[in-house]
Amino acid sequence: MAQLIIDGKRVDGAEGTYPIHNPARPDEAVHEAPAASIAQLDEAVAAARRAAREWGATPVEDRAAQVSALSEPLMALGTDADFVALLVREHGKPLAEASFEAFAPGGMAGIMAPMAVEHLQPEQDAGDPNAPTVTREPFGVVGVILPFNWPLGVMALKVIPSLLAGNALVVKTPPTCPGAVLDMLAAIADGLPAGVLNTVNSPGIEVGEALVVHDGIDMVSFTGGGSTGAKVMAAAAGKLRPVLLELGGNDPAIIGADVEITDALIDRLWDSSMTTSGQVCMAVKRLYVPADKERDFVDALVERAAKVTVGDGLADGVTMGPVHTARARDFAEGLLADAEQAGAKVHRPATLRAEDAEAGGHFVSPAIVEGAARDTRVVREEQFTPLLPVLPYADLDDAVAQANDTEYGLCASIWSADAEVADSIAHRLEAGTVWVNHHSIYASDPRAPFGGWKESGIGRELGADGILSYTHPRSIVRHPLP
Repeated sequence: MAQLIIDGKRVDGAEGTYPIHNPARPDEAVHEAPAASIAQLDEAVAAARRAAREWGATPVEDRAAQVSALSEPLMALGTDADFVALLVREHGKPLAEASFEAFAPGGMAGIMAPMAVEHLQPEQDAGDPNAPTVTREPFGVVGVILPFNWPLGVMALKVIPSLLAGNALVVKTPPTCPGAVLDMLAAIADGLPAGVLNTVNSPGIEVGEALVVHDGIDMVSFTGGGSTGAKVMAAAAGKLRPVLLELGGNDPAIIGADVEITDALIDRLWDSSMTTSGQVCMAVKRLYVPADKERDFVDALVERAAKVTVGDGLADGVTMGPVHTARARDFAEGLLADAEQAGAKVHRPATLRAEDAEAGGHFVSPAIVEGAARDTRVVREEQFTPLLPVLPYADLDDAVAQANDTEYGLCASIWSADAEVADSIAHRLEAGTVWVNHHSIYASDPRAPFGGWKESGIGRELGADGILSYTHPRSIVRHPLP
């Protein structure tokens, strides 16, 4: 059974435990998760505050060495078959995706550590001895709140840079799938001084809410839905506390007129949209294609969907697992019903594994939506499920206008062999990350900053900016004594 980490010690939840259920078989309890009390949150914050000063004063080279040394044990845990199976059973994602995600924390530690050494050095104009010196100082104690969809991956891109920046942490794990995250965080804490990394978990929202407004927290980093992110921001504003928010997206992908339909292209588009049953903030959620190729793209994607087997992520041959909750399943079905009522055609040729058909799992057969109007909910809202509307455009100006017609601005992509056209369109898309000829989690580069425009968030993760996000600058301006 997973435990909490408070001040370097593994402890049980003071509020007891609660069951974590398998999304593929909701009647199956995977394990008992610890439920922390508010008093334990206070203990975790106090431990972090005691540890923060010494950790922040540790030279960045030494911090980086300690974080880099974590890579090997994290890789070992991430390749442990039982650990990966735990992630599958409590989350629902297929084994191949879980294996990829479990690799992320160890990889992130190795990649980000040397970047921190490079970018956290004091800055001064070498040619001017009287120039100001700018240093980057840690905030102190950072409260981190994690989502369910990529719990290990998102944990890594928050925890590793924040530690490298010199902060101590209190991490609130996702309540519906905390086991693998708590185990991985414990492995990280084992390689750090006591109190630098602490964890809390609970089935409700009370501990998370208390973390955001806690007097001992200096910064909050949150990934999740927009409505919750707004509440986090509002609560933190009462303390004038900085926040880093990575929120939702309704990512457009524009296919250029020069692009030929191939199996490789369709496979890449499929993965860009349907990984983790579409439960990826940076997934393709609207596909814009030339009007004269709409029929061909729909047919090719429907043919690709027919190759999908939906079911238990640990079963042989399964390529798509359930969505994480019954609520998400019902939301997806509601979007499709709304689209059909408005005149769209929904294609769902995938196969549900026979053994799973009667298990009551949160299965959503992936859907290609044809003929959806621009104001249909499946186009306007973030689906966060395996649904993909294929939308025609008249010319690239029309495509860009449609792509930008959203309150979101997380990611976007342009697909074309014409580098000049692709570059021109990339600069017109209103998104924090724009990819060329790729999209989604497999297209990300940890050297590049990641974050949203508009209602998709505030602040940046990954890259040098992702490290600097967990610091604030100090300017030292020298003048001669009068």
